[in-house]
Amino acid sequence: MELSILIPAYNEAQRIAPTLEDYATATSGRSTEVIVIVNGSSDETADLVRKEFLPRFAHLRLVEISDPVGKGGALMRGMAESQGQKIGFTDADGSVPAEAFLHLADSLREEGIVIGSRWLPDSHVSRKQPLPRLVSSRFFNALVRLYFGFKVTDTQCGAKILTRNVMESILPRLGATQWAFDVDLLFQIRRAGFPIEERPTVWRDVDGSKVHYFRTSMEMFLAVTRLRMLHSPLKFLVRCWDQTLGVRLFERRAERMRSIYKGTRFS
Repeated sequence: MELSILIPAYNEAQRIAPTLEDYATATSGRSTEVIVIVNGSSDETADLVRKEFLPRFAHLRLVEISDPVGKGGALMRGMAESQGQKIGFTDADGSVPAEAFLHLADSLREEGIVIGSRWLPDSHVSRKQPLPRLVSSRFFNALVRLYFGFKVTDTQCGAKILTRNVMESILPRLGATQWAFDVDLLFQIRRAGFPIEERPTVWRDVDGSKVHYFRTSMEMFLAVTRLRMLHSPLKFLVRCWDQTLGVRLFERRAERMRSIYKGTRFS
């Protein structure tokens, strides 16, 4: 199989239908699978996918995780379930249309990862983010560039495609299941010696985001700071925390990882 497209979904019953219609239709006739990973949802997301889309599209699959494991956790499970020689992921809100995503996937010709960017000169943003999200996004990108030395302009855009060899090399090393997942992914790919290529894409802001700007910004800051410390001479501080005051948090993280990979060859 040429391509696996992963779509993580947490309580997305109100937004996911147009995305699945777009992606499932655009990939019909291609050597492609579309995997929707529903994790910890309390709404009708899984039922919607099961009743409205699985009967119509044979190349669409549904994976359910009972626990809320975050976007990163859902994607890690999707990677473990995937069969394509290229593995890509996008957001359930459809902010990157299928045509633009497939263009990115087709541009990946060598081992590595290609990521879409909203901030390159040829990028097309048809509906911009609200000011609070825009400020938060640019601050986060500046922080990541400072911490990790990345040259990319947009680590958080929901359009990334990597090759299977890269995925299998770095998947066992990934540990961030929420806000730092994209940064952890890129960091581990760079550590493994694979190239990271950034390309312009098409993107639009979609209503219905469940993100709370201030709280999410703080959680993102703490997540990438912890990740940076884990890969620095200060890593002993994080490990001391995990083994003492953070032991319960560490146990929950280990349980979450078991939940993510349950029933796969990585379990």
